[in-house]
Amino acid sequence: MNRVKVLLIDDDEDDYIITKDIFSHSSIASKYELSWIDTFEKGINAVLKRQYDVYLVDYRLGKHTGVDLVNEAVLSGIKEPIIILTGKGDYQIDEEAMNVGAADYLVKDKIDADTLDRSIRYALKQAETLKALKESENKFKIIFDKAKEPILISDFTGKIHDINKAGLDFFGYHIKEMLVTNDRSLFYTQEDRDNFVQELETKGAVSDFECQMVSSKGQVYFCSLSSFLQIDLQNMVEVYHTIIHDLTYRKHQEAKSIHESKFSISEHIAKGFAEEIRNPLSTINLVLHDLSTDEALVYNENLQAGLEIIKANFNSINQLTKNFVSSTENKPIVIQKTNINTLIEEALVEVGDLILGHRIVLEKHLLPTDLHLLIDKKQIKKALVNILVNAIESMENYPKVLNVSTINDSGFYSILVEDNGKGISKGSEHQIFEPFFTTKKDTEGLGLTEAERTVLAHKGSIIFKPQEVGSLFVIQLPIN
Repeated sequence: MNRVKVLLIDDDEDDYIITKDIFSHSSIASKYELSWIDTFEKGINAVLKRQYDVYLVDYRLGKHTGVDLVNEAVLSGIKEPIIILTGKGDYQIDEEAMNVGAADYLVKDKIDADTLDRSIRYALKQAETLKALKESENKFKIIFDKAKEPILISDFTGKIHDINKAGLDFFGYHIKEMLVTNDRSLFYTQEDRDNFVQELETKGAVSDFECQMVSSKGQVYFCSLSSFLQIDLQNMVEVYHTIIHDLTYRKHQEAKSIHESKFSISEHIAKGFAEEIRNPLSTINLVLHDLSTDEALVYNENLQAGLEIIKANFNSINQLTKNFVSSTENKPIVIQKTNINTLIEEALVEVGDLILGHRIVLEKHLLPTDLHLLIDKKQIKKALVNILVNAIESMENYPKVLNVSTINDSGFYSILVEDNGKGISKGSEHQIFEPFFTTKKDTEGLGLTEAERTVLAHKGSIIFKPQEVGSLFVIQLPIN
């Protein structure tokens, strides 16, 4: 069995003689091999050369201290344990030594063979454990940094301890920004965060927890979280290791499939409905024509007034039927290269009179860009106008504020239309794009249906987000 090499760094020869005598005790003599150096400079040189297994360092070393030596050794990456030898009653020194990284401290007057043996064995075992832990951390760090999916390390309070490069790219933060950000701001709703933490704290692990998360630019993602609890041994705090799976594309595809099925059924129903209603409408129209041109009745003012009312309602029903069929039809897309900001400005001009008439304050925050999208300009502009009109007509109380902004993120260019109107009652959100669904008087409830169909046909999406006050619609169009 190899003996443990111990170096005593002490400028007092008498202390060396006393220490040597302790090491010669029969209970430990065969375990250790003691060497001695009498200056700080020689000591730090020996420590940096890593020629010994453990170091005993006197606190007072001329103009330097043992704490200075420990500090320099730790900064140089030395892993071998260093035990500080202190005088009686130097408890403040003891605490200082442990804080900078000393493995242990011993009071000289109380050192005996057993105490020394126990301290050295403990220090060596601790160093071995820390080495194994460091190797494990290094392996984890490699996996952590190279992972393609975002990995977040945070705690119960929301403090973020670390995040990998994929996570920084996903959320759009710099590492310095992320470390001063509370993880609550990464969840789209506080309710999602609370449910996630509650489940994690209760079970110790969470798998496939679905929620919405938001980037620094406001981009909302559908995500699935897998997380587990672990004790951070370095900081002695319980942390959450969370892997974030981005389900946005899959959710969009699922929504697209559902919407396409819904539109196909709606189109079929609309055309059948139109055929059924056009026959009686045609009959009514013929009778109206005959009555309005009958010479015997042409001078009957009451009758003619009644006929005019019937004609007006006939035209309304006929137009509503045409609009319904039109909103469900698959219109061919005529692709052209379109400057997106120009399109938005033109849409705002179209609703300019409405904005003025309703005395609405328009707040516009468009990214300065010459970005061109391959879209059907006419259809997308009409879809945006429908969204704008819906927002304008929802506002009743002053001040009325309409906010139009844009975001360029994750391959999509997003147009955000936010109002401070009356919003949508809870539970009705899923009906917002249904044909004929409306909360306003004298509207058909087809504008949002047609807008959604147009955007989906461009492989984009419209997201409705109820706000505390008003509503937010996000039109996402693919850049490529």
